[in-house]
Amino acid sequence: MAKNPSKASVEREAGAPVARDAIDPDLIKLRRTRAKVGIITAAGILILCVYFLFRLGPDRRFGGSSDKPTAVAVADVLAGRVDSDEFVQLEAEPLLTNAIRTVKAKGDVGLRLVPVRGTNERLWLALPGDAWDQPVTDNRYEGRLRKLSDMPFAVAARTYAAETPRPIFAASAAVRAAMTTGKVKAVTGDEILLTDSDTIAFDLVEPNKATIIASFNERLPSAQVWLTAFSRAGVPAKLATQKPVDDALGQARFDVEAMSPTDTTMKLELAELWAARVEPVKRHFSTTWGVLKRSPPAGFVAGGAPIPDAQIDLVGVYVARGISDDAYALITTEVPQDYWHVMPITIVLVGIGLLFAWALVRAVRRDLLPTRA
Repeated sequence: MAKNPSKASVEREAGAPVARDAIDPDLIKLRRTRAKVGIITAAGILILCVYFLFRLGPDRRFGGSSDKPTAVAVADVLAGRVDSDEFVQLEAEPLLTNAIRTVKAKGDVGLRLVPVRGTNERLWLALPGDAWDQPVTDNRYEGRLRKLSDMPFAVAARTYAAETPRPIFAASAAVRAAMTTGKVKAVTGDEILLTDSDTIAFDLVEPNKATIIASFNERLPSAQVWLTAFSRAGVPAKLATQKPVDDALGQARFDVEAMSPTDTTMKLELAELWAARVEPVKRHFSTTWGVLKRSPPAGFVAGGAPIPDAQIDLVGVYVARGISDDAYALITTEVPQDYWHVMPITIVLVGIGLLFAWALVRAVRRDLLPTRA
């Protein structure tokens, strides 16, 4: 009876030739060479671990903060007495008219970056970009305090601020003082350096003119009936030159000459014409700082006769100014609980780093150091 071929091959003599279609059992028993981690691989992974540990440092510090924010003052933040990446609460008044919207992609609501009043745009609030969050009614904001330069949107925000004029408002006395110093103090307390090309705008209320908007009713159903009522009340009114009657709204507009808005309102109340309201007439002036700063003491010159300073309430200045390098941002959308995952990631990175540090040492000993006899 023939022997089992596999058993016969096992019992053959050592070194005996192997048939062409047979498998050499000695080759099957050879052990594979153990994989070696090279110096470059170990050093590269170790460097990556150290890099990511460093990058996670701010998030790790913020994630380890107390769940209760620390109350700080705006002055302390600007003076650098408050550490970055802390969970803080501060009282601040945002200037929403100067907000800058930052988005990650088209269609994203992003954040509203709003300067804080009286900080010369050195402190900003990063508020939610949508309108669904609970509004802040007491001007107390809490969140993560960071250097604005550390934020991913810093470059875009600085570029927009430096290229886009934004309005600030100053009293006429402050504008008059700026003609000597070149700096205007806004109503917010900020001091802004002006250039000749900056746009200046203001409105002048006409002292002896007014506009009446009258609503039609059963008693006064038309513009002509209203004119008769105005005449009886002693109000010198006439139909406005532009869009005098709006049939859709059931209203008519009238111009009043040679009578102040206050006197016009008083006469309408005495005549019991309650369906009419009085609005002042304003003239808009626009010029540049280079022209306005040459105004005589008699008043501001904006393309005509000087206008006395006392007749101007506020002056709007449209200035494009950059954001300072030492500016701070309070990220109101972040709380320490959002960063619970940073510590587990840190532990994993430390473990991987130690493993490949040991592999690096072994690789250096194996490949670079001389072998001992």
